[in-house]
Amino acid sequence: MARAGLSSFSLHLPDALGDPWFELEAGGKSVSGSFRQRPTLDLLDFPAEVAAHGINCVDLCIQHIPNIEPGYLAELRSAFESANVELYQLLIDIGEVGSPDPAERGAGIALTKRWMEIAAELGSTGVRYVPGDSAPSPATISQSGAAFQELYDYSVACGVEPATENYKFFNNEADDLLQVLDLSERDYGLVADFGNAKGPNKYNTLSRLMPRATAIHQWVAIDEDGLINDEDSKRCLNMARENGFDGPVMLLGGHPYQLYRETREMWEAVDELRGEVRSVFGDAFQ
Repeated sequence: MARAGLSSFSLHLPDALGDPWFELEAGGKSVSGSFRQRPTLDLLDFPAEVAAHGINCVDLCIQHIPNIEPGYLAELRSAFESANVELYQLLIDIGEVGSPDPAERGAGIALTKRWMEIAAELGSTGVRYVPGDSAPSPATISQSGAAFQELYDYSVACGVEPATENYKFFNNEADDLLQVLDLSERDYGLVADFGNAKGPNKYNTLSRLMPRATAIHQWVAIDEDGLINDEDSKRCLNMARENGFDGPVMLLGGHPYQLYRETREMWEAVDELRGEVRSVFGDAFQ
């Protein structure tokens, strides 16, 4: 059964968390960064907050984690478990594992592995990562397939399920993304992001991804008055339903992003997005 989820990147949540941006320091034992505005929601309170609004599945962006010391990670894991909220995926948004430069590619693989270890400490079900912003070519697609094979095996050894997404330049085209997965010779999860599938090839991209999608990042398109493009929304969701999709639907927001933010309060938007999904999936959506 398809189910609703949220990301720490979902509408207004980054603001509530203090617009955080933290990155691993050399050696991978700590993070450095800052809250770029005053938080109104501590990350340790994030699981209970979403649970109070009927959500029990979330994604967490790595840049939103202000501390990776073992004690803090154990406390954060406990917060998820106490709230009965599944940390579905840790979203690893950095690391050029598809780079044509061997040194950069190696550094990206090492960075991704370190975040896999952190995901395991947090009790995350899985991780999501992508080749990066390098240009896909026969050579880099082949190299990325080998990197994804290595990363898959390391992720499974850590006890977390690996996935990728149509995100960043390398994975813009469905054919490039699927080639990397096929070359990895591993059974990857796949996030189909409605917002990242853009332009005249949007529906073709989604039609290629949906048969293998294990999660969805839901975005809606809105007009200048802030009204949802219902035809676009239902077309995307119907592709998922018709392909038997039964995973998490992460309720992200709308595009243009700033206009959507200005015209919706956080939980009003969550209800609106959840209603869009329910209008297509009916009782097959929690």
